Amino acid sequence: MANFTRRAIKETFWKLLNQRPLSQITIKNIVEDCGINRNSFYYHFEDLPALVEEIVEEQVQVLIQNHPTSHRWRSALTQ
Repeated sequence: MANFTRRAIKETFWKLLNQRPLSQITIKNIVEDCGINRNSFYYHFEDLPALVEEIVEEQVQVLIQNHPTSHRWRSALTQ
């Protein structure tokens, strides 16, 4: 169940990010859209920057896995 909630938080964040800038996304927006309480968010993430950091780290790992022959990070990003 914990993995489901964590994934739901991330998916909700992505959804909101497609609708508005990062500076306009709050934990309140996420928990309301996700249908969880605030404590559930804080169980999984310390704060909003911690959520963003985890998502960025995951995306970097995906980038590295998809472009294992790229020796430079800039070339991987442009690919």
